[in-house]
Parts: sequence; structure tokens; C-alpha cells
Amino acid sequence: LNNSAFEAGGGRPKAFGIEIPRKLLIGFYYEGTMYEYNFARFWNLVKIDFDFEEGEDVHTWHINASNKNSRMELVLYCKREEMMLFNYEAPDGQKRHNRLWNGGNGWGEIKLYKKNGTLIDHVKIENAGCEYGEYC
Repeated sequence: LNNSAFEAGGGRPKAFGIEIPRKLLIGFYYEGTMYEYNFARFWNLVKIDFDFEEGEDVHTWHINASNKNSRMELVLYCKREEMMLFNYEAPDGQKRHNRLWNGGNGWGEIKLYKKNGTLIDHVKIENAGCEYGEYC
């Protein structure tokens, strides 16, 4: 793909001091057009479902996201043996992440659709950066 990039990141954000449970932000810049799935932009009717499966041989990410104009399905795999399990400790000495996995050899696919179900593209993913960890 030309002029394209994909990024997804997650966490437990705070709004007005109130912690919001597990959320993802997704940006898919596809051949010059931005497809954004950002829960904070509620007027775009964003819905994101995701899960992570810690497998014996392969870790798997599943993401289904939609907004008022489009939807996307992503599945990403990374071999467990090619990932590092970090025991991350913050500078203040506290351990705030549980089972923080990092790797750089992920593969999978993205299916991008118009809201009416018309397929825009079916994109193959290779050599993707992969990370997952639960904030304690």
C-alpha cells in the first residue's frame, strides 16, 4: 500500500479523574484517507470490541471496530517464542503491568469495509510490532 499506516494502542484512560475500563484507539491511514476509531469521539458512533489470547505457541489479537462511516476487522498473530515477556518496573519501583508481551514479527490481516458492508480492501499484515499487557 502507498501512503498508508496502521496504529492501535490501548490502556485505561481517565476522564475528570475517573478511570475508564480497557479502551483502544485505532488509526488506519489508508491510501490517503484516515479511518479513525476513537471512543472519545462519541459523535462518530465508535464501537470497538477486542480480545487477546495468550496461546501456548501463538498469541492472537482480535479487533472489530466501527464508526458511522466504516468498519474494520483485524486479526494479528505473533509467535510466543519470538516475543519477550517483560517484568516492567516503573522508575518509582512499582510494577504496574502484568504479563507485558512485546514482539516485532506479527502477521495477520485487516478487512476494511464501508458502513454498508462493501469491502474497501483486504490487507495482509507482515512484520508488525505486537504488544500486550494488563495495567495493574
